[in-house]
Amino acid sequence: MVAFKRGPNNRRLRVIMLVVVLCVVIGPIYGEMSVMYLFTRYRFNWNEVDFSMFSTYAMCTSLVGTLFSVGVFSHILKFDDAIIGVISCTSKILSGFMYAFATKTWHIYIAPLIEIFNGTSFIAMRSMVSKLVDKDELGKVNSFFGLAEAMMPLVYAPMYTTVYTATIKTFPGAFFLLGGGLTVPAVVIFLWLYLANKKYEANTNAKDKESEMKSETKAEKNGVENKAFDTDEEFKTL
Repeated sequence: MVAFKRGPNNRRLRVIMLVVVLCVVIGPIYGEMSVMYLFTRYRFNWNEVDFSMFSTYAMCTSLVGTLFSVGVFSHILKFDDAIIGVISCTSKILSGFMYAFATKTWHIYIAPLIEIFNGTSFIAMRSMVSKLVDKDELGKVNSFFGLAEAMMPLVYAPMYTTVYTATIKTFPGAFFLLGGGLTVPAVVIFLWLYLANKKYEANTNAKDKESEMKSETKAEKNGVENKAFDTDEEFKTL
């Protein structure tokens, strides 16, 4: 399978780790969508209009955060894709606590501001995949990632529904903590990818410098030999 083909820089392992990141990042989004309205109706006594206004507000803040991350973190500050992924996942984890323990309307409206960078993890992940595989294989790999993404609602929606049903009387926001906990492995994987990439770049630069030094040394030796040859020719001429 193209997605798991061996390659340089631990390509297969990196692709597998990015698939895991996809599952643990996008899964909680589908899970929360399945019970979010029930949670707000139970905790805050919202109706459909209230929930629609909040959903629009959350989408707008996510759009602003994504544009800021791409424009500032990526293009201006030149952050590594893995670091942007760490920032995004950390934003998601912290917002989970705000959602879970929110008791007033203004509390839950602060949560999207904390979660403002959450959407950037998908961009960072896709960017990392595009740098790992060849151009002619990118379509197949993206198809595989799309298949994995399409399967996530089948797993996470029943999981979140079960958790919400079991905790509705004691702690209705428990499923937000579940989402934060499931996102922690993504932070660890992004950090590992960042450190592994830096190590690979350091080794590559060291090899390039070594090859340059060998080339320069060889050129100098050739220069000395040519100079001696020229001296012999001049002596013969005389």
